[in-house]
Amino acid sequence: MIKESRKRIQFFNLLLLAVCIVLTSCTPINTTKVSEGPPKAAKSVSGNKPAFVGSMDQAYFMCVFKQNTPYWKGVFKGFKAAGDQLGVRTVFTGCDEYDVNAQLRVFDQIVAKKPKGIALHPINPDVFKEPIDKAIAAGIKVTCFAADSPESKRLTLVTSDNITEGRFAADYIAGKLGERGEIGIIERPSQTNHVKRVTSFMERLEEKYPEMKVVARATADGDEAKAARAVATMLKAYPNISLIYCVAGIEGMGAGAGVKESGKPVKVFCYDADPEVIDMIKDGTIYAAIHPNTVNQGYWSMMSLYIAANNLIDPISDWKQAGKSPLPALIDNGLDVVTRENCDYFYVK
Repeated sequence: MIKESRKRIQFFNLLLLAVCIVLTSCTPINTTKVSEGPPKAAKSVSGNKPAFVGSMDQAYFMCVFKQNTPYWKGVFKGFKAAGDQLGVRTVFTGCDEYDVNAQLRVFDQIVAKKPKGIALHPINPDVFKEPIDKAIAAGIKVTCFAADSPESKRLTLVTSDNITEGRFAADYIAGKLGERGEIGIIERPSQTNHVKRVTSFMERLEEKYPEMKVVARATADGDEAKAARAVATMLKAYPNISLIYCVAGIEGMGAGAGVKESGKPVKVFCYDADPEVIDMIKDGTIYAAIHPNTVNQGYWSMMSLYIAANNLIDPISDWKQAGKSPLPALIDNGLDVVTRENCDYFYVK
């Protein structure tokens, strides 16, 4: 009996040892090694470095017309912020006048530098189609912001919805004017975004506010003095105008100066709350402005260029075979209404 008990004990010890060996040789399916620290950053396509760690060898340009326009300050602030976060070089450039040929020359000069990407605000959509397509063919990524060249091969458009802006402006103005009155428009018909702002505004008035009539229209082409003169002419020809609708901040400032000179109680509504526009809203010269979120506009323009230039997205589609962009067709940067009550929040520092 004693011998049999010893044999049984030996057998169970051997069995237990065998089980321990088997268990320790197996790796659990879900194991977490605490000592390894935080998860590793996602790798780029090349696998050599984290995907969102760029290099100062990568240059990204923001190309505009009339480079001293205050609107660009907010856009480039966002553009540069994204570039700084990624660790790449960002460059602001543009021409000195509102002239399509001057901007084309600047764009060609940028392309010659062979940057990774260009965020472009084109004066004219058709004129820039071929230059954009040539840049894309040369391996330079191009996106548009605020204004578009929709027939080109640009990768995406970063903007607020200009049709929504125009409709919203009509509703807002109708509420302030009691849904009746005569309106003058200062426009810039060469730019796609401005055309949409005017067209959707007028369509909304016709649809919902039959007692509100657009009686005069004039073009200022980004010239403040020209806008002031146009308003003076309008108010003489149509003395019952109660509001001037302007497609941009420069036109708004000119219209504000023209109305102030006339001494008439005419409201001015515009877009783009540049610092000078905000000053005029504060002193009552401009009644209100719709402001696209310019910092968002620049930030997502830069991020889109970086993602495309570094092949960080490969959507489930036939985009390569079809020659389509892997980026969203439209990135909406959002908008705000700027009034005397909230305007201090919109100064770009």
